[in-house]
Amino acid sequence: MQEEYTGRLLEDGHLYIPKKIINKLKIGKGSKLRVTVKVEGKAQKEKILAYAGLLSDLTEEEVKRLDESIKRRSFFGERKVGI
Repeated sequence: MQEEYTGRLLEDGHLYIPKKIINKLKIGKGSKLRVTVKVEGKAQKEKILAYAGLLSDLTEEEVKRLDESIKRRSFFGERKVGI
C-alpha cells in the first residue's frame, strides 16, 4: 500500500506523517517504511544554468548595475511598505 502527501521536517530531524496517513496505511511502531524525499521550492539545475547563461551575456556596466541593485536590495530584506 502507498500514499503520497506533503510533509515537513521537524526541528528534531524527524519526518512528520499526518495522522490520517498513519491510520489509512495502518502504520504502527516498528513498521518498515520506504521513503522517497523530494524537496519543494529549490531551484532546479536546468533553471540555474539558464540564468547563468543569461548573466554571462551582460556587459561590464550591466554587471556593475546588477551588483549595485542586489546590494541595495539586501539592505531592505523582505520588508514591504504600505502607502
